[in-house]
Amino acid sequence: MLVGVSTAALFQKLGVEGAFKMLSEAGCTCVDFGFDVDCPLWKVAKGDMDNIFSLDADKLVEHYRAHKQAADKYGVKIHQAHAPFPSYMNQSPEASAFALEAIKKCFPVLKMMDCKYLIVHPAFNGYNDRLEYDDEWDLNIRMYSELIPFAKKYGVTVCLENMFVVRDRKIYGACCSDPNEAAAYVDELNDIAGQKCFAFCYDTGHSLLIGQDAYLTLKTLGERVETLHVHDNDGWDDQHVPPYTGRLDWDRLLEGLKAIGYDGAMTLEIGTLSYKYPVELLGDAYRLAAAEGHYFAKRLGK
Repeated sequence: MLVGVSTAALFQKLGVEGAFKMLSEAGCTCVDFGFDVDCPLWKVAKGDMDNIFSLDADKLVEHYRAHKQAADKYGVKIHQAHAPFPSYMNQSPEASAFALEAIKKCFPVLKMMDCKYLIVHPAFNGYNDRLEYDDEWDLNIRMYSELIPFAKKYGVTVCLENMFVVRDRKIYGACCSDPNEAAAYVDELNDIAGQKCFAFCYDTGHSLLIGQDAYLTLKTLGERVETLHVHDNDGWDDQHVPPYTGRLDWDRLLEGLKAIGYDGAMTLEIGTLSYKYPVELLGDAYRLAAAEGHYFAKRLGK
């Protein structure tokens, strides 16, 4: 089983080669590659569209070629990638259009990187502007359907993810947090595509925030789960901290993964480390993260 972490701010702190070297030495064999860091859509929503995703796709491929070369040099597989997010901003149609085009530009980059999965957040509004379920469904079916030609052309599987919203520090489930709804999205989109172009990324921390049982949630999602975002939190904030530093029931999660026969990568989405730790401690921090990932893989018999 491949074991790895999200790249988050590591390239900014260590450089491209330095980041992959550190991750390899720490014991990581794969990464969740974060396009979102290079495409800050919160700035786009404010009218600042000056970021690297303003380049055309061919130039973007060349920009990221150094990342692929460094990953290969240090034996780290770019297993999955996180698309820019949020994918939809109801307050700014221009930003939403930019986001969708940015997501489409990820596909040729992933082809060059030999990366199979792109995790794309579903479209949804915040608590105070929540959409009717039918409207949200239609919006997402339209948005994801636009990605089908790219998924087919570049051989990339698009993964939906379970989301949440916050109101006065109270957490509520959002699009795809209900596993039955999530399963319906994946199945409907694959029917539209006429082949398997879509799967699911189960986010452990998001599930914890809304009080879900990991085992029962995974059993409902079943074989649709092909990627993971593994992280912990205190049940109140989306902290993205390492396992065993929050309140997630890890035994229950592993029972669920075993029950569905999960054989994808064990990817820890713990970007908090890259932002909070000084450079001198990053190697030690990620060594522990990789050890946790390998421990989980061993418990799954992988």
